[in-house]
Formats: sequence, structure tokens, C-alpha cells
Amino acid sequence: MKHLSLALLGTFHATLNNKTLSNFRSSKVQGLLVYLALHHDEPHSRDILATLFWPDDPESIARQNLRQSLYQLRKVLGDIDSTNEPYLLVTRSSVQFNADSDYSLDVKDFLSYLENDQPESAVTLYRGDLLSGFTCDSSPFDEWLRQERERLHRLALDALFALTVNSLEHGDYQKAQRLARRQLTLEPWREEAHQQLIRALALCGERSAALAQYETCRTILTEELGIEPSAKTEILIARIRDQQLVQLTQNKKLYHHVNIPFVGRYAEYAELVKVYQRMTSEGVQLVIVSGKAGIGKSRLTQQFLEWAVIEGADVLHGRAFETGAGLSYQPFTNLLRQRIERENAPEDLLSDLWLSQLTRILPELRDRYPDLPEPIQEENTARQHLFEAITRLGQSLAERAPLLLYIDDWHWADTASLDVMQYATQRWSDEKTPILVLLTLREEALAESADLQNWLTRFKRDIPSQSLRLSELSQIETEQMIQMLLDPEVENIGTSQSSLSQLSNRLFAETDGQPLFLTETLKAMVEEGLLYLDSTSKFWQVDWSRVHKQQEKADVLPTVQQIIQGWLERITPSAVDLLVAVSVLAEQASFDNIYRVVGLEETVALTALDELLSKQLLSEADGISPSIGHDPLYRFSHQKVREVIYTEARRVRRRIFHRRAFETLQESNVPAAELAHHALHAGLVAETIRYSLVAGNEAMALFAVRVAISHFETAFQIAEHKGWSEEISGSDRQALYTGLGRAYELVENWQRAQEIYQSMIAYAQTIDAPAMECLGLNHLATVYLHGIVDFPQALAILEQARSVAEQNDDRRGLAETEWNLSLAAIHEEKPRLALHHGEQAVTLARELEHPQLLAGSLTTLSQVYFLQRQFEKAEAYAYESKQLYVASGNLLLAANSQRGLGFIKLFLGRPLESLALLQETSAFSQKIENLWGQADSAWILARTHLELGNYGEAISLCRQAVEQTDGLGPPLFHRIAYSAWGVVQRTIMNWDVAEKIFLEFIVKPSEEAVRWTDFASELCTLHAQRGDWNKAHNYAKQAISNRDDHLLPFTFTRYYEIEVLLRGGEVDLARSEVEQFTKLVSDNKRYQLILYRCQAVLEQWSGDANRAIFHLQDALKLARDMQLPGEEWPILGELGKLYTELGNESHATQAYRNASAITVRLAETIDDNDLRSGFLAADSVRSILDKSNITS
Repeated sequence: MKHLSLALLGTFHATLNNKTLSNFRSSKVQGLLVYLALHHDEPHSRDILATLFWPDDPESIARQNLRQSLYQLRKVLGDIDSTNEPYLLVTRSSVQFNADSDYSLDVKDFLSYLENDQPESAVTLYRGDLLSGFTCDSSPFDEWLRQERERLHRLALDALFALTVNSLEHGDYQKAQRLARRQLTLEPWREEAHQQLIRALALCGERSAALAQYETCRTILTEELGIEPSAKTEILIARIRDQQLVQLTQNKKLYHHVNIPFVGRYAEYAELVKVYQRMTSEGVQLVIVSGKAGIGKSRLTQQFLEWAVIEGADVLHGRAFETGAGLSYQPFTNLLRQRIERENAPEDLLSDLWLSQLTRILPELRDRYPDLPEPIQEENTARQHLFEAITRLGQSLAERAPLLLYIDDWHWADTASLDVMQYATQRWSDEKTPILVLLTLREEALAESADLQNWLTRFKRDIPSQSLRLSELSQIETEQMIQMLLDPEVENIGTSQSSLSQLSNRLFAETDGQPLFLTETLKAMVEEGLLYLDSTSKFWQVDWSRVHKQQEKADVLPTVQQIIQGWLERITPSAVDLLVAVSVLAEQASFDNIYRVVGLEETVALTALDELLSKQLLSEADGISPSIGHDPLYRFSHQKVREVIYTEARRVRRRIFHRRAFETLQESNVPAAELAHHALHAGLVAETIRYSLVAGNEAMALFAVRVAISHFETAFQIAEHKGWSEEISGSDRQALYTGLGRAYELVENWQRAQEIYQSMIAYAQTIDAPAMECLGLNHLATVYLHGIVDFPQALAILEQARSVAEQNDDRRGLAETEWNLSLAAIHEEKPRLALHHGEQAVTLARELEHPQLLAGSLTTLSQVYFLQRQFEKAEAYAYESKQLYVASGNLLLAANSQRGLGFIKLFLGRPLESLALLQETSAFSQKIENLWGQADSAWILARTHLELGNYGEAISLCRQAVEQTDGLGPPLFHRIAYSAWGVVQRTIMNWDVAEKIFLEFIVKPSEEAVRWTDFASELCTLHAQRGDWNKAHNYAKQAISNRDDHLLPFTFTRYYEIEVLLRGGEVDLARSEVEQFTKLVSDNKRYQLILYRCQAVLEQWSGDANRAIFHLQDALKLARDMQLPGEEWPILGELGKLYTELGNESHATQAYRNASAITVRLAETIDDNDLRSGFLAADSVRSILDKSNITS
């Protein structure tokens, strides 16, 4: 058997049976072999080969040259005289390299290694570029060779680049340097390789060499490409110059601290990089890094964050704290505060409206911008606006650079932070915002929290996510860590590999590869002199004699508690006290606070602090710059250490330290939640109740309802079990009842809210406090009204409250009760009762001269009159409430009243006035970026534009409202906008879509939405327009059965119901419906138009065309007066029919032409081609167009 070996990477080299082949007659014979070998997977036409190598020769000469070259090549390969498998398969028309022959090809192996994810083997084969320096005097071949050479060149560079990344992240910086230099050998101007080499040099501690490499990079780029280094390179070198690059290697020479190498987490790190890259192209991503305490979650993420910063990410770093669960939005507050402090002009990121919302959690913004408006206070929208402000800040930052939002110890996040994270990430996902959310959490904490598990399940369902679970280091990884910690040349000065393995094995046996335990054990080894920093080499070395002596004792450190106890035995008592103080103070552990809590003199405390810092038991808080004039904060090396220190401290000491912390922090501007925490653990009952109440109110002000509940319940349970302290005033107790009850209402825990209010009422009765009793009864009634949904009981409770208020002349309580009675009566659909109580509430509010209560009562009364179809009164009360809100400066609620006023005017036949009001309030909502106000204005404006014949504008606005309300606020908002969308679709004759929408409301009715959209009537109209009279008849009967005969309908298409009844043979019912309708209309022009059309339908059915024309002409006049083209063209169409029936062709033609012109004008307002065509193709429209001699 003969074997052919082809080496094409670098210079050409070929052997046959280990003998070099050099007798090629020409370079073209050589090139022919190369081409055939590299394209061995298919036969090649002789004509193509001839053209490839001899493009300038005549065809016959080229073919002859090919034959001769093939003969020469077969001769060189031994194919002519050999009986072995030939290397070339030659026919009269084609040539192919025999892939089944015995041969090897370095290019083939190179590609195979890459395909099988073996880049290291691949780059070993890559001796140089393909056929370096080779040419065969054929431009087509040379061009093919150039492209193939470039392809392989790029593959080699990519493989080298990936291997360099791999080496960097494994901590093998020497290897990373070699690989980066190989890249630069292949491509000296490859800036990515320069970056890698600079980074590897810096991480090896060779700062000067890194700076010199940057200068080399800059010179090459300038001379070869005429460009300057990229921003990424400049950022990297700036960090190195400023000594900000975190050195995680063994030779950090400035401090006698053990810095553990980064090992065993490469796969997880690589996954983080992949997710980051996916985020930059696909939008928001979530990564959850989980594992036991001390497993290395923070170390992995910090290593990744360093890479991300160099990649150009804007990193926001926050942390949740065990003591911070009672602080609303605690992790967000910290990271946003740090980020905004770095921003020269935060107003460039957010408008004043959104900055004002952030003042709720960052009150210092108002010091920076005193002219900011007050944040929105309306309960329905204020929480949404705070969440939206945080969301928009993230979006604004991400527009500048990819944003990385990192929060450590997420398992301790407060519930408000969970809510805002859910909201923000959903919005970022919808907008495909480039944000990576990176959260770490402990497995044991996750297992103990069903709420957190449920939150994560929902979160992962909605957002692209990745979970990374970290486990202990393996024995091999532990040994690798020890090897990387020591100087690589240590083996040459007497240390045996077996000793190193013994040390690694012992450490692994003692720690099970737990990174925290390994770190603490190594620090203990330094303290005991087993590990020391060599003064000459500046590398860590092992005192093997001491190690062997200790091994003889068989000492074992199985738990972190024992390790920490060992530390405590080796430090001074003052230092121990300092550690306990830091564990108590948590995030308020400044030096000033520490020494005051410990009770030491300042100099003694300072000496103890230096001791703890030198032993790495404490460190200055990373990532947090202390404010001017404030001390830095101090933290433990790991949160687990804090927990052990706190637990090991005696209970009495903890209580004393918490009391001192409470007294110290009272003098500072710290949140009430922290003071309540210290008061609770100090056993201060009255202080705990008082500050828990304040903390609950603060949380409620930030809409962190579940956080508020935890504070209120703390106060309530302590008071219930230990008695109400005399130091707690009656007003504080009332505030606690109302705050806790209201919080439970907001999370819909109606049973608990009921219990709280009942306790409040009982207490008020005990101390004879009728005002408190009345207030409690009002709150209890709201529970029955909105939660338990027992309207009769709600009314009964309110009647009781009214009786209490009347008996004690509590006018304010009586006014509140009358207002709530009105609302309760609305829910129970007792309009007369609602009017009675609403008017009483208004009268009392006027007497009290209480503008806020009066405005609210007027708004409710307006709603009642609107539902009673007394539109003029509804209009008057809505206008007055608006004026009151304007006078009080509450422009948001004034806008709400104005929107309602605009809607009312539609039913009064004044659409132009409606349009002006709604456009004004819409512009205001846009100006202040009130999302709910914009959406609410949009659907009402859509209904207004339908009336005025601006169909295209109606479609656009209503679509906007549907999209904006999807997920915005209560589901009712969306259903209201969706119902309006159905009306729009029915009006433009998009019947299939409209029917689907209306049927959804029939199947799943929403009481509030149905009130001003009668879906059965809408479906009757839809099927009548379609000509399906049987279906229309069914819905007409349903609409009639659902309707209150004493009220005007909210729909404007009653005449279709009348025609449907007549066609169904129910003439008497049709006449009765019209008679009843006539009694209700009065002088309302909008409904007069509907009445005239109903009367015309009756007269036409009776055969009296002239009377029908008379009524239609009245309707037409009103339609024109009110500028309702959508009503005008059908009326003209009906007039055309009647004129034709009477033989008055000229009038008929004119009516049809006028109707046709209107329909064409309406169609022209519709931008969507399909919708416009559908409208013009509807039978009623098409019929008019056909009869008018006017084409569309």
C-alpha cells in the first residue's frame, strides 16, 4: 500500500511513502493536484479545469495542456504503473481525486478538527496560510486560491481567538499570550488580538508590557490601516493606566492577601457571554445564577462583569440584603442612585415627569432639580408611573450602550422589587431592549420560599431566560486552583508534585471543594504561617515542613463555623465586638456608626478595624463610593460570614447592639424600616410599633403593598400579643387599622381586611370613638362591595355608618358615608338610591367646604346621571368637578373629568365640542406622559372620530388604545378599549372581526364595559347590515330583553332593531318599541335623529313612502347640523330608494350621488387598503355606488 501525504498549510510539501515529491513538471501540475485534493467530493469537468488553469489559450490547446498535466500528475503519484487504488479517477469527460485512496491532507484534518470542536488540534496543524507564496500564472486559479487562503486564514484566526478567550477565562495567561501572539503573526493589525494580549499581560501583572503593547498596536493600526485604536481598546488601556483592572491572578503583589484564582466555572462563564451576545441582538435576557451560600456565585458574576465592562456594557450593580426585605425597592434604589450620581445630566435620560416619579425612591433628585413637578398621586396610575419611570430609565441607558442589570442575593429582594422587575422586564421584552438581567440567589433560600418560586416560574415564562446552577469544585479543579495560586516555577526549588497533590487532596477532603471554605482555609493557612508570600519572587509559597507537621495532627476543618470560630480566637476582643456590630448594622456599617454601637473609644475602634481589614475579615464595600463627607461602609468577605458572626454572638449582646444601633441611627436620615428592625430586635415594643407603622405608610406611599403589610402586621401582632402601649396614640392605632386593612384590600385578601376593620370597629366602640367607628364601617363596607361582593350587606353596613355619623353629628363621616352609599348603589344597580346618596354627599361636601370631597362626590354623581342617561346633568356635574380639580391644582384628575365630559357630549350630539375637549386632554396626557390617560383618551377620541366620519383616525386611535391598555392597569381598561375597537370595526363594515369581538363580550361579559356598549344590539346591527335577518332577529330580542325600557340606549342604531322586528313579523312589538323610545328622547338631538329613522322604518313598512321621506329629511337635517357623515349617507341611500319607489328619479339620483360622494370621502380616510376595499365592497355601500354613476 502506498500513502500520499499532502501538507498545504504553509509552504507546499508532499510525500509518497515518506519520500518527498518534487518532480512536478510545472506549478500548474502542482496546482492541479491541490485543486483536485481540496475539492475531492465531486468530479470536475475537463472543460472547466482547462479554463481554470489555461484561461488565455484556445480551447483545444487548453484541453491538450490538461491531458499532458494529468499524465504527468498520475506519473508523479504512481497511478500509471501501480495496481493500488489510484489517487485520480480519470474519464474522458471528468477528473476527480479519489477520496477512498490512502492519503492524508492537512487542510482536511484542520477543517475536521474545527467541525468536531477541537480547535487546539486544528491550530496545531496550521503552520501558515494556504500555499504561502504559491502561484501558477493563472488568474482564475490564483483568485480561487486567494479566496480559499483567506477562508482558512479567517478560520484559523477565529480558532486562535476562541482559544485565547478560553485561556484567559481559565486563568492561563501565559498560554493566552502565546495564542494572541500567534494571531498577530498571521495578522499584525488584528486589534482583537492586541486587546487579548494587552489584557493577558495586565492580568499577569506586567502593566508596563501591556502599555507597550498598546503603543505597538496603535503604531501598526496607524501605519497599516490609517486608523486609531477602537474605543474598546482605549477603554481597556485607560482602565489599566488607572489601575482599575481587577487582577484575579496569583501575583497581586501589593497586599499580603490571598486572591483565589478563577477556576472551575468556565462553562458557566461562557454561557453568560453567549447570553450577553444574544441580548445585544434579540433584546432583554434573564440569567439566574443559583447555588449554595459560598459556592462562588458572586465571583463568577464579578468575573463576567469585568469582561462586560470592557465590552462596553453599562453595568448597574445592586444587592438585596437580608435586613432590606422591609425596605421597598431596596436593590433598585441602591443601583439607580449609584448610576444617576454618575450621570452629569439625568434630565437627558428622562423627562421631568418621569424624573419626578423617581423622587419617590430617590428623594435627593428634588435637591438637584427643585423645579420638578409633584409625582402623580392617583392610586390607579401612580404605581404604574413609578414602574414606568424605572423602566424608561433602563431603556434610555440601553439606547446608549447594552445595559447589564446585576443584583446579588436576589432571594432577599422585597416584594415591591419583585413586582417592578416583572413589569420592567416585560416592557423591555416587548421593545426588544438590549438589557441583560443577572440575578444570583441561594438554593436553600429558594427552596424555603414558595412565593419566590412562583415569581421565578412566571418570570421565566414571560422572559427569555437561562438558569446556571453552581456546584462544588471537583478534586481536579481544586488542585488546579492550588497550582495557579503558587508560582509556576516553585517546582524547581524543591517542591515535589506529590507534595502539591497531597496539599490539594487534603484541602479538598476538608472543604469538599466548597469555594468559601477553601478561601477561609487558605486564609487560615496564611495566619498559621503554612502559606507565605515570598519577599523575592512575590509569589505565594508553601512551608512544607509546617504543612507536614500539621498533617500528622490530622486536623480537619469541616464547617465554615469552625473556620470562623478559629478566626475569632485569633483576634482581639475589640475586633470581635466590631464584627458583631457590623453584623448588626448591615448596610449602615460606617466607622462612625460602628464605634458608637460597640461603645469603644475612637482610636481603639480604629485599631480593631485595621486588624480586621488586614486579616480580610472585613473590606470596604465594593462598587459603592461614599458620599462627600461620609465614611465608607464596611462589609464581610461573604454574607455567610456575617450570618455566622451574628448567630454566634450571644443574644444579650445582639439586643444591646441593636438598641445602640437604634439610638445611633435615629439621629440619621435612615428609612423607618431599618429603625423598626433594630427596635424589634432590641425588644423596644412601643418603638417597634411606631416605626413599623411609619415604615408601612412609607411603603404604601411607594405602592409596595406587600412590604407595607409585613410592617403593619409586625406592629399589629406585637400590639395584640404584648398589649397596646400607652405611648401609642389613638390616631396611630386608627392609622394602623386603616393602613393594614387597605393594604389587604389592594392584594385582595378580603377576609383579612374584613377582620382588621371589624377589630377597628370593636375597638372604637370600646373607647367610644364614633368617628373611628364610622370610618371603620365605611372601610368594611368597601370590602363587602368590592371583595366579598355582597351589595345588600355593604349597603346595610353603610346605613349603620350613616346612623353613627348622624347620632354624633359627624358631618365629615356622614359625607364620606353618603358618597360610599352612592357608589354601593351604583354597583347594586339602584340608580335612584345612587342619585339620592350622591346628592346628599354633594350637599354635605358643599356645607363642609371640602373641595376634594366635593369634587369626588360630583364625579360620582355625574357618573350616576350618565348611567341614567340624564346627559345634561351629567355634563354639568362633570364640568364642575373639573373646575374644582383645576382650582386645587390637581390637573391629572381635572383631565380625567374632562375626558368624561368629552364622552358625555357625544351622547348630546355635540361631537365637535367632544373632539376639542378630548384632544386637549389627550395632549395633556402626552405632555405629562400619563399612559393610562393617553389610552383612555384614545378610545373615546376614536368614538368621536367615528361620529365625525374620520374613519382612518378612529382606526389608528382605537388600535393604539387597545395596544396601550394590554397589560396596563386593571383588565377592565383593556376590555373597554377592546369594545370600542369592535364598534369601529363594525362601522367600517369589517364584520368578521367585529363579530368575534362582540361575541367575546357576550360569552364573558364585563359589567362595566357593557354599560355603554350593548353587544346584543351591536350584533343585531352587524347581521342586519350583512343581510342575515334571522341572526339579527335573535340578537334584537336579546337586546330588548336586556334593556331597561325607562332608559335611552347607549347604541345609536336602534332603527336596525325596528326593521329586524318588522321583518320577523313582530309589528306590534316594533311599534311599541318606537312609542317607548319616543317618550325617552325629549330634546336630545342625537337621539332625535335615531327616533326619526325608527319612525321612517315604521312608515316605510306601512307603505307610506311620503311619511317615511318626511322623517328621513328631519333626520338628515340633524345629521348635517351635528356633522355626522356616517349617519348622513345611509339616510340619503334610504331616501334614494323611496324617491325611486315614488318615481321621482331626479331626486333619487341626487340622493344617491350625495350618498356616494360621502361614502367615497369616508373611504379615503382609511389608510389600510384591505379595510378601505372591504368598506367599499359592503352591499349597502356598493349598492349606492352602483346607483349613483360615481365609481370609487
